[in-house]
Amino acid sequence: MNPITVTVTGRLGDDPRAFTTHDGTAGVELRLAIDLPGRGGDTITRWVKVNAYGLLASRTAESVRKGDRVTVLAEDLLTEAWLGTDGEGRPRASARVTLRAREIAASMAFDTLRTGYAGRKAARQAAANGQPNDLPAAEAADARVLAGVTTSS
Repeated sequence: MNPITVTVTGRLGDDPRAFTTHDGTAGVELRLAIDLPGRGGDTITRWVKVNAYGLLASRTAESVRKGDRVTVLAEDLLTEAWLGTDGEGRPRASARVTLRAREIAASMAFDTLRTGYAGRKAARQAAANGQPNDLPAAEAADARVLAGVTTSS
């Protein structure tokens, strides 16, 4: 088990930014606004950058939008600090925390969600039994192979 586990919940400040890494892996970047309790009942907003890769990135980019409340489980974090200048040329220190997500979940307390998993599972089972389905050709072929049917239809 990784010694670092971070779970944060917040709202997306922007729509997800999809990208592709230099080796062709899908990626997504999220800007997550996390509200923390402050003095006198006020809240303090902290911004956290979240990156995800592979299938998690693709599904996240398709599923969430600006303002959606999500929970992120991360097992890696990166902190960055740099010196710059403010708008008047004075030195200014800046810092950022970036989390590498292992799981991203939409909050059911604030929205509804249909994952599509049940439909995909039923279509895979139908394909494995030789029944008509709406799976993409590659998934239908995989389902036939898993069912022991190796001839094409």
